[in-house]
Amino acid sequence: MQIPVEYLVNCGFGWFIVVLAIAGYFLTLARMRERWTFWIVLAGGWAFFAVANTLLISGVPAGVPYLVAIWLSSYILVAASLALLFIKLTKVKQ
Repeated sequence: MQIPVEYLVNCGFGWFIVVLAIAGYFLTLARMRERWTFWIVLAGGWAFFAVANTLLISGVPAGVPYLVAIWLSSYILVAASLALLFIKLTKVKQ
């Protein structure tokens, strides 16, 4: 079975962003002494995205309902993280 290159790139990119978001959380904690939930929600959203692509690489068909639910969850969490970032930045600016 030939795995499409797009799934491999998306999977690697997703896990890379998860690692960067976790590193961003700890850097923010170390430098600003604040815990931003934005980083945790962002890492969770990208983790769902990466898990979905990992499942595709492992051979799960693309139209399976739970795979679609994982993708939708990832999009919702990433959008929620952006909303949390905007809320936090408006509070920091005041």
